[in-house]
Formats: sequence, structure tokens, C-alpha cells
Amino acid sequence: MKNNLVSYYLIAAILTLAILPFLASYILLNEILDSATSLVVKPSTTQILKNYQQDLKILRKLNPKETDDYKKKFNTVSEQLLIFQQPDLVKKVISDTYLTYYLILFITVLIFSTIAAIFLSRKVAKSYHLLVSSNITKEKKIQALCYFDEWQIIAGKLAHEINNPLTPIQMMVSNLPRLHQKLDRSSFAENLNNTEHVVSEEVNKLKNMVSHFNKFSKLPEPNFQCLDLLSHLELFIEQYSPAWQSVNFDLKIADNIEQSRGVLIEADAILLNQCLLNLVKNAIQANPNCQPLEVTFSVNIKKVVNQKHWIKLTVFNRGKIINKKERDSIFKLYYSSKKSTDSSENMGLGLAIVRKIILDHKGDIQCLACSDGAAFELLLPLLISKT
Repeated sequence: MKNNLVSYYLIAAILTLAILPFLASYILLNEILDSATSLVVKPSTTQILKNYQQDLKILRKLNPKETDDYKKKFNTVSEQLLIFQQPDLVKKVISDTYLTYYLILFITVLIFSTIAAIFLSRKVAKSYHLLVSSNITKEKKIQALCYFDEWQIIAGKLAHEINNPLTPIQMMVSNLPRLHQKLDRSSFAENLNNTEHVVSEEVNKLKNMVSHFNKFSKLPEPNFQCLDLLSHLELFIEQYSPAWQSVNFDLKIADNIEQSRGVLIEADAILLNQCLLNLVKNAIQANPNCQPLEVTFSVNIKKVVNQKHWIKLTVFNRGKIINKKERDSIFKLYYSSKKSTDSSENMGLGLAIVRKIILDHKGDIQCLACSDGAAFELLLPLLISKT
């Protein structure tokens, strides 16, 4: 279908380029004839020719021997006088004559242009098809490579996270037979209790890690409802301020929003809450020594090219600055720049979950460049304002 469109477009372009010069020249011909007629055909010229005719009549009477010569001149002047007296008729004759030649030439050029357009369009369509097929093949290869790269990273991450708790478990369990032979009953019982404690702690880490993966794999489908974003943010701050006493929350509303009317979006309140929780937790984990941590929610209405209105929610924290390299990778699965002793709590899934939820809401999220902290911009479609 695309090949046919390319052919049609090329044929139309060639025919247009072939036809336009002829139409332009024909229009210019009429203008030239009008200009020439207006310059040449004047009342004074007509009067001069009439006077000349009278003079020829007088000369013929005075000189009868030259009657034939005067008669020829008189007929010539009469023809010229006819032209000057009826310029529209003359212009029509010339125009019709040129039009005949133009039609013949135009049909000839049209035929050759059509043949050339069909021939070239087939070549271009074939080249276009080969180019598109090549690009699609390359794109599929790149996607496949990216897919395998991502799974290699995931496999490496999983192997590392699983191996971490298994290593101390293996060492301590394998050491038990030796200790049983070497130590007395009370000492061995103490070592056995220590081993049980370590194994239990490492197993809990494994369970915690599996819980994180399970939570990501089973994200529920959004249950969209009409939600007032301003009220939701105010409720979020009210609920979580006591739990995070090291965080100072602030809500800023742009001048183009009437607070009394509110801002309505179509969203899942639980999932949106999960996004805000993950963003705040991410800020707290990235700034363990920044207390109190300032977190600001800024709400604004943004217009895009298609005139659709969007709500822009910016979550800003005055903490660690995120560099460009981190911003390019921050939403990838299992990516994390935070240093943590408990790797099961730092799986790099939090922001990936946020991005998945926002995309499910037909929105978008990006990490902004900031010189005094970190900022995440969430774009969500504006539903309607309260009346």
C-alpha cells in the first residue's frame, strides 16, 4: 500500500511540474496580448489611418495612372484599420491559434511525463520498499539485541542478588560438621544458634527480593476514576507527614489554576499514590544525610501542539543532583545509583514502576536537569475543571 502511495505521489509531482509551465505560459500569453493591444491600439492611430485613406483617394484622382498602386495601398490600410478598430477579434484569432499549438504540445508532454513518471515511480517504489525492509530488519535486530542485553543485565542482577545470601549460608552450613566434632555440646549449640540466625536473616532477604519482583510483575490494571489532583496531593501530604518527620512537604499551585474549582484527571488513586510514595522514598534513600529534606509538589496546566491540556506535576527535592548519565538510565529496570547495605531493598524497581503506572495513565514522566536538587515531571491528561 505504501509503495502505491509513493508511486502516486511521484506521478502527481512529475505531472504537476510538467503542466504548470504550460499553464503559466498560456496565462502570460494573454497578458502579453493585452499589453501589446493596449500599447498599439490607440484612437489617434485609427484617425491617422482614416486620414491616410482620404489622402490615397485624393492622390488617385490627381494621378489616374497610379490608380492600381493607390488601390493596393488603400486595401492594405483598410485591413490595418480593421485590426485597430476590432482588437478583440484579432487577439482571439491569435489566442486560438496559440491554444491549438499549446494543446498539441501539452498532450505530447503529458504522455511523455506520464510514461516517465510511471517508470520512475516503479524504481523509486522498489528502492523505497528495499529501504523500508532494510530499516525494519535492522530495527528488529536492534530490538532483539536490546532485549537480550536487558535480560543479560537482569540475569546478572538476579544471579548476584541470589548468590549474596547463599554464600554465607553455604559457608556456615558446611562448617557445622567440623564444629560438631571439634566443639563441646554447649559451644556447638551456640554456633548452631548463630548459624540459624544468619540463615534466617539471609532467607528473609531472599523473600524480600522475591516480594519486590512479584510486586512489579503483578502491577494491577488501573481502575480509572475521576480524581481531583489537588485534593489528592493535600491528602497525601496530610497522611504521610507524620510518618516522614524528616521530610518537609510543600504544595505549589500555578496562577493559571483556580484552586476553588480544582483539577480533575482520570486516574487510579491507589496507583497514583504508589507513584508519589516511590518518588518520595527514592528521594529519602538518595539523601540519607539531608535532614530535613524539602519535597515540593508543583502543579501547573500545560498546553501542547495539538492544543490538548495536560496537568504538569513536578516532584522536586532539594537534595542530591542527578547527572545526565543517571537521568538517561534512571527509569530502566533494576538500575540504581544508590549505595545500600541491604541490596534486597535496593532493587532498582521503584522508578520503573512509577514510569509503568504513568504510561498506563496515558501520560509521561521525565527526570529534569536541576542545579539545586532532583526533579521529576509527570504529565497527565486534564479531564475537566470543576464547575
